[in-house]
Amino acid sequence: MSGAKRLMAAIERKRGKAVALALKARVLKRCEYHEGVFEGDEEIVEAYKLGNARFEKDSLGKIFDSRREMTDYIKEGVEDAALECGQCAEMRD
Repeated sequence: MSGAKRLMAAIERKRGKAVALALKARVLKRCEYHEGVFEGDEEIVEAYKLGNARFEKDSLGKIFDSRREMTDYIKEGVEDAALECGQCAEMRD
């Protein structure tokens, strides 16, 4: 695998883990009918707390190089999420 492909794979793993943390903390929700992820009930700080606790316990598998990198990926994942599932909104409208 080339260096560029390894870098892209590492970025995708980080994005995926950040979104998984936000889902676990209920900051994001997954649509029960579609693959979409959208904003949940909790504030982003809950995902930061969960991520920091797991980072401290070293249970994230050394995916992130630092806490700051982890929180940056969490923030990006949450900010990129829609307010509601796009496919559900499209069907409703």
